[in-house]
Order: sequence, then C-alpha cells, then structure tokens
Amino acid sequence: MFDNLIKNMQRFLQMSEEELNYFLPTLEYRVLKKNEFFIRAGESADYVGYIDSGLMRYYYVTREKEHTTKIFFPNEWAGDYTSFLQRKPAMLNITALEDTVVYLFYYEAMQKAYDRFKTFERLGRLIAESLFIELENKSASFIIKTPEERYIDMISRRPEIIAKIPLKYISSMLGIQPESLSRIRRRMQKNK
Repeated sequence: MFDNLIKNMQRFLQMSEEELNYFLPTLEYRVLKKNEFFIRAGESADYVGYIDSGLMRYYYVTREKEHTTKIFFPNEWAGDYTSFLQRKPAMLNITALEDTVVYLFYYEAMQKAYDRFKTFERLGRLIAESLFIELENKSASFIIKTPEERYIDMISRRPEIIAKIPLKYISSMLGIQPESLSRIRRRMQKNK
C-alpha cells in the first residue's frame, strides 16, 4: 500500500523500521474524484499530500481568470506549502484533474514527528530544499528562456503532459496564450 511513498522518501534519506512504523499510521488515505478540490483558496491548508496515483492542478484565480502554475504527478508531494507552514488561508486552489489517490500528512502530525525523530526534521528540510530549487529554476527560466525553450524543457521532463493535460493549462504554466502555444507546436512539427 505504501510502497511508492516509501521509495519516494528514500530518495531523500533512509528511514528505520521504527520511524516508518511511527509515520505510516499518521497518514490519511483519500480518493479525490476528478475536479474535486484538494485545497481551496481562503481555507487553511492543514495538510500536504503524497500523490500515489492521479494528477492535480495548482492554480490561482485573478479577475475571474485561472492561472495554472503547476501540475502535480504521481510520486510527488502536493500542497500549499506556505499556508501549511504559516497556518494562514491558502491563496490558491488545487484540484484533481482525474481520480487521484493521495495520502495526507497533517501539520500537527508533522510537528510531533519532528519532535520524536530527527530523521523527520531532515526529511522536511530536504523536501523544502527541493521545492525551493524547483521554484528558483522555474523563475530563472521565465527570465532566461523563450516560451518555446520552456515548452521543450517541459515536454522533455514530462512527455506524458501533452497527452494528459489540456493545452490551456500547459500554456498557462508557460506564461503564454493558448494560440501562442499552438504556433510553437506547429513550428516544431514543421521543423521535424
């Protein structure tokens, strides 16, 4: 049941049997139906979630327009980390793009795990560092790279994104209009 999650955590560090036996029962299993909210703007994000299967979309709404900033895939941690850590209302929404299985890890359980085992503090730090690096790389790519280069990077890292994610979400993540993405795709097809 927890095989994917354990492998994911072991990317960061090894956990003892005692630590796993403590941690795994603290998780809540949840199935989200397509379009169901995982986190809703204005509500407190009391948990982060590990996606065992499915996809989730991370987006803001401004002036009645949605701005997709990230797609969460299986074997990734998802949540509004700022709301989670600061205990403030979320500024964004996260919804399931398809039926999704997620394991929830609540803030209070995290604090208790930090107090009980040093390993969990280290795991939290390593996950936070990887999120920071991802955010820094994304910010830099918007300054350094063209939309076409960002698109090429995206599909080289996640080729399944094209088949599973609507183009309007992909164009939003690239910071361009859907029409511009269509032109980029046509140009790339022509140059093959």
